[in-house]
Amino acid sequence: MSQRRALIKTQDSRAVARYLPSNYVVLETTEAGVLISGKDNAGWTLDDYVLPRLASGLYFGEEVTA
Repeated sequence: MSQRRALIKTQDSRAVARYLPSNYVVLETTEAGVLISGKDNAGWTLDDYVLPRLASGLYFGEEVTA
C-alpha cells in the first residue's frame, strides 16, 4: 500500500477533515487548496470513497501524483 495524495479545491481544511475516513488526513492548506494524504484500506480508497464523498459536499479535488 502506497501513500496517496489529493488536492481539494477549497481553503476550508476543517470541513474537508470532517469528510475523511481515519486512514486519510489533512496535510496542509495552500493557495491552491487543501492537501490530503493517506493509504487505501479495504473499501476506503481515494478513488472509490474519499473523492466521491468530498464531492457530495461540493469539495472537488484530484489526485496529486508528482
